[in-house]
Amino acid sequence: MAGSDKTSPLVTSLDVARETNVSQSTVSLVLNGKAEGRVSPATRELVREAAARLGYRPNVSAQTLRTGVGKTLAFAVPDIKQPFFGEVLVAAEIAAREQGYSVLLVDTMTDPLWSERLVGMIRGRMIAGCITYSPDAEAEARFVDVSDRVVMVESDTPALSGVDLSIDAAMKSVVGHLTDLGHRKIGHFAAEYPKLTFRNRRVSFLAELERVGIKTNPQWHVASTFDIDAATEAAKRLIETGVTAIACDDDLLAGAAYRAARQLGLSIPNELSVVGFNDIEFARLLAPELTTVNIPADTLGREATQRLLNKLAGKAAPSKRTVVKLRLIVRQSTVRPRTTEF
Repeated sequence: MAGSDKTSPLVTSLDVARETNVSQSTVSLVLNGKAEGRVSPATRELVREAAARLGYRPNVSAQTLRTGVGKTLAFAVPDIKQPFFGEVLVAAEIAAREQGYSVLLVDTMTDPLWSERLVGMIRGRMIAGCITYSPDAEAEARFVDVSDRVVMVESDTPALSGVDLSIDAAMKSVVGHLTDLGHRKIGHFAAEYPKLTFRNRRVSFLAELERVGIKTNPQWHVASTFDIDAATEAAKRLIETGVTAIACDDDLLAGAAYRAARQLGLSIPNELSVVGFNDIEFARLLAPELTTVNIPADTLGREATQRLLNKLAGKAAPSKRTVVKLRLIVRQSTVRPRTTEF
């Protein structure tokens, strides 16, 4: 009837079962993420496609009443303004959604009580569990009693990490690429944050320079936050030391190095080679496009989420942490240095 304000009837799991000609229990197993080893991959795909086509949405309130636990995961990251974490979160959200969960994002930089709040939410069954990215030792200690519902990524205590990055291999690639081009005055533009991941980048960078016999200079190392003005000024100081190439801890710092070079009247890559870290979309918006270390955000987000969901399902955790492989993407921001240094 025209003008009717009636809402569409709620699509139930029984509707999905009728659509796919399978039992309602089979649909429930698939949509609740419990079908692995119990329902064939073809049937799982059939059920998911039908649920999406019909507009099925899980009844979260009913699930919470039945299980006593909310179907929400928390993902705690150091800086939600960082584009990289947005990419990781999207991957985590998709992986969680496939098993009937949603993801809550938490910024640990702006909330000094974040770990206490999350532990309280886990104990109060407001959330099922959480993933914490680069937690410090103090936060790690708070999660001890709920460790069966927590996965740590790049933890300050390596033994507690469920997922880590292959930082050593990445820095070997960066230094190898620059030295193969002929660079000997290589600066390091570090991220000024008290996180193990950045300390590891510095240690790995220096170790690789020493391994290949390249001398360094304390002046060829500067650190900055991601504030664009502060980072630009720090990059200027580094460039003015006479380095011919800069390895940056982050693509945003590399962007600041581009800005500093432009203000100093230098061209990239002819007068200064720059390498970033993360490979966010921003890296290809720079001119020239940035040579950078790619962190596969999709792999990272999915692996961390799946580890947590496996924990919550009572599955045995892998005996070893997952080390996500990084790779150097060579674009146009690195070339051989000029014979006459500026």
